[in-house]
Amino acid sequence: MEIDLLNKKILQLLQKDGRITYKDITKEMDRAESTVRERIGFMEDQKIIEGYTAIINKPRVGLNRSAILYARVPISSFEEIANNLKAVNGVLQIYRTSGDKNLAFFMAATDDEELNRTIKNKVTPLGVTDIEVSIILEAVREIAEVNILSVEEKNEMDEKKRQREVSRTQKAVKGEKKIGTALENALENFRVQV
Repeated sequence: MEIDLLNKKILQLLQKDGRITYKDITKEMDRAESTVRERIGFMEDQKIIEGYTAIINKPRVGLNRSAILYARVPISSFEEIANNLKAVNGVLQIYRTSGDKNLAFFMAATDDEELNRTIKNKVTPLGVTDIEVSIILEAVREIAEVNILSVEEKNEMDEKKRQREVSRTQKAVKGEKKIGTALENALENFRVQV
């Protein structure tokens, strides 16, 4: 099974809401639930979907200082240092980068003091040198979905969703008309009998 348009659409929905149910996906996709389950299972097995996570408001849990750090590490020990960095409390994301500073990582801490203490006592001893710290002043957009649909595919998906919503509305109106007609007939029958 390849990553076809159906898989891409499922991925888009899961990125918007990781808690979306199979049933809700089937409504959006107009596909059988078994198909959706099979596709998601395949993408999990293939590590296309690596997991599901909650997005936490860091300041609400006491992490009031965030920073992006750029540093230099010896290429020969990059993997070891990166693996050790994963264990440092507050290090959230780690990247190998191009250029003079070949390591970038994102950290969160309660305040500047804790951030500095963690860098000094936990990060530097790992062999991380020439550290440049950029404090994040405002999070404009932290979590973004990866748009894997082409413009045409996205437009097609949006149009089908719009058509389904129009169809549901029309069915609801027809149902209300039938109930209204049935009530009118019952009222007329009641009047005739009285």
